[in-house]
Amino acid sequence: MRGRLPILAVTLLALVNAVGCGGSDHERVNPEAMLDSAAAHPIRSAEAEISLRVRLEGVPQLSDPITLRLEGPYVGGGARIPSFEWRLSASALGFPVGGRLVSTGDNVYLTVYGNRYEFGEVQVAAANRRIAAARALRLPFRGWLGRPQVTGEGNEGGVDCERIQAPLAGARMERDLAPLAAELGLSAPAVSGRAAACVGFDDRILHELELDAVLAPSPADSARLGGATAIHLGADVVLSDVGEAQRIEAPGGSFRPIQDLFLAINDLAG
Repeated sequence: MRGRLPILAVTLLALVNAVGCGGSDHERVNPEAMLDSAAAHPIRSAEAEISLRVRLEGVPQLSDPITLRLEGPYVGGGARIPSFEWRLSASALGFPVGGRLVSTGDNVYLTVYGNRYEFGEVQVAAANRRIAAARALRLPFRGWLGRPQVTGEGNEGGVDCERIQAPLAGARMERDLAPLAAELGLSAPAVSGRAAACVGFDDRILHELELDAVLAPSPADSARLGGATAIHLGADVVLSDVGEAQRIEAPGGSFRPIQDLFLAINDLAG
């Protein structure tokens, strides 16, 4: 699960690409129209702040949440893995972790505990081919929201925005996620929860996205996941400097294959 948290972060930005408390005095806008506009204006670049929280029910050794925070520039990849240069901090099983996660679109690098790893250009190229075949790394997030309602105003990423909340359309999400789950050898979980967004009054762009979801795996998948009966996923993405140029460079030096990290984690778990 810890190795998949950065993947969840990228997926969240893909969701953002598909779709506080402020003191401004803006006229309220129809929330359906605001979400439609946000979905029509994908995020090409931004400074991102991402917080993830994952908690498993039914797995006593993972009763405490696993948390991950990422901060730094992001550039949308379109039909390839996006580029980003993120500072990373995480906590799992009571152990804090700090490091950096960098993607150039051609390779992905992870630095943790002073050790440097890379996913590898061959593996990333294969992932890019799959994304290109699917036409883009975009998920139909707009269709995953039920009837929205305005809950107030905010100022996120330095922009006055309208706060909108909506329930998750569980049946639609399960259907859309089924192919991805099948690639992982799983069936699509039952999904429930809500989402909240803050869409700019002037630019009609998404500046914050919050998710509070519960994923219920099938009995067979529960056994594969160590007996987990439910996965609680909380996330918050705040975007600033949207549309501005972002500089991202590949780190220099030598890197070990990411498989070395996974083997070390397996040894610790054993």
